[in-house]
Amino acid sequence: MNENNPLTAEQLVAHRGYQKRYPENTALAVTKAIEAGALFVEIDIQLSRDQQPMVYHDISLERVSGCAGSITELSREQLEKLPAYEPQRLGEGFIEEPISSLDTVVEIIRQHPTVTLFVELKEESIDHFGAEVMLQNICAVLQPIAQRAVLISFDYSIIQTSRSKGWQQIGVVLRNWTDINSPEVQAIDGEYTFVDYKIIPPQVDLTMLKTKLVAYEVGTVELARKLANQKVPIFETFDIQGLLEAGQ
Repeated sequence: MNENNPLTAEQLVAHRGYQKRYPENTALAVTKAIEAGALFVEIDIQLSRDQQPMVYHDISLERVSGCAGSITELSREQLEKLPAYEPQRLGEGFIEEPISSLDTVVEIIRQHPTVTLFVELKEESIDHFGAEVMLQNICAVLQPIAQRAVLISFDYSIIQTSRSKGWQQIGVVLRNWTDINSPEVQAIDGEYTFVDYKIIPPQVDLTMLKTKLVAYEVGTVELARKLANQKVPIFETFDIQGLLEAGQ
């Protein structure tokens, strides 16, 4: 890609939905990302006390919901009555936006048959409830969009388990670049591999990878084009609309 090539929706993943303008991991952020043109949307999943998949990044409720406690300490019913408005970042503007269940987001994706959902399984809930419970409950909810749902995680073992159970699309989120050649990650053989763009070695030959590499925390068109010149094919961004518009 050179500076005259546009960025396309096929190259971009909306990180936690359209997070730059809306509260992350909410039905609103997912909907607005799709309205902006996203074909790939990423969300994070923690489990509630009653083991229901909730769309939430942190284990703590403080940053996103502005209250004390842990997401694993409350039931789905209790969590859905709490806001997910990121008060420190966005003020009071979205205080009416509730914490979303995975069911809610699945219903949105069902209505948009061209959209793929990346579902990150968070390590805190894996540690708290165990991988079997995590996979069983999340995969059950994802069944209506199973062909368009990609399971990803920093926890390599849960992704290996999901592969052994027959989940069709999976990927690891690399802890270290060297892990990409480790026996564990090689055995997983995921369709996608997510990585912080800062740890991609500048001279590495990415054309040799069998997996589709997704570089995250890409906030500008200039950075996306620089990474594209290194043969990175896909970029995860908090500003889906900004990159699509600026990349024309």
